[in-house]
Amino acid sequence: MKKLVISLLFGHTVLFSCQTEEGNEKLADAGQTVGKSAATIAKSVKSGIEQATKIKIDLSENLKNRGLSTGKITLGSKGGRHNLLNVYMIFDKKINRNVTMKVLDAEGLELGRTKVLVKGEPGDAKFIDFVFDTRTNIDRDNKIIME
Repeated sequence: MKKLVISLLFGHTVLFSCQTEEGNEKLADAGQTVGKSAATIAKSVKSGIEQATKIKIDLSENLKNRGLSTGKITLGSKGGRHNLLNVYMIFDKKINRNVTMKVLDAEGLELGRTKVLVKGEPGDAKFIDFVFDTRTNIDRDNKIIME
């Protein structure tokens, strides 16, 4: 019984101290600190996921020498599988040629290949889609080569 009375008095004190201006300020400060910490954690988790799922393409030296580079690369679906690479291409020189994209699995075995006519003038930049066979399923850990 004594413990019950002490618990009720303690709870009553906490409840009423939160209703004072000073109690409300302390709660607001604590809430802001928790909110900032949660936002920092969420941002770090998002950054880690983006790094882990980033798609990287190995561009051949021949294409680099022709003034071609890449920007953002996204993986999409066509026909129910992840078989579409959307590549932002940047042109430092004029180019008008077929570009081949290959996808290799973890053991280095080729599992997909497609060819696209790429045209661009110096200073141009645009997205170009590389669509693979519907049986090709590109995973984020595949090696992707552009030649």
